[in-house]
Amino acid sequence: MGSLNKFLGSPKEIEINGNKIIIHPLKVKDMSLFNKKDATEEEQLKMSNTIMQLSIPDATEEEIGLLPVEIFTQIMEEINKLNGFTDEKLDTIKKRLEQRKTGN
Repeated sequence: MGSLNKFLGSPKEIEINGNKIIIHPLKVKDMSLFNKKDATEEEQLKMSNTIMQLSIPDATEEEIGLLPVEIFTQIMEEINKLNGFTDEKLDTIKKRLEQRKTGN
């Protein structure tokens, strides 16, 4: 084992609406998949889906696409907490998802 092994993140169990799921921390090697500045709305949504798939490896693309916005947002908030993200991009994505939900 290398000297950085002690810093590798551990999965975390979270509870969403009374249901428990395990989320995994993101890895540096995956950063290029979701670290695009000035991304379009569609690219931001795709990046969010990618982050969720990496964090919940057994989740399918179809499942993620069918999640209610509220649940998607709650899970993404927990993923961000686990990874120490405090980026405004998530707030932007949440607002856009809410706009889609309400049709505005």
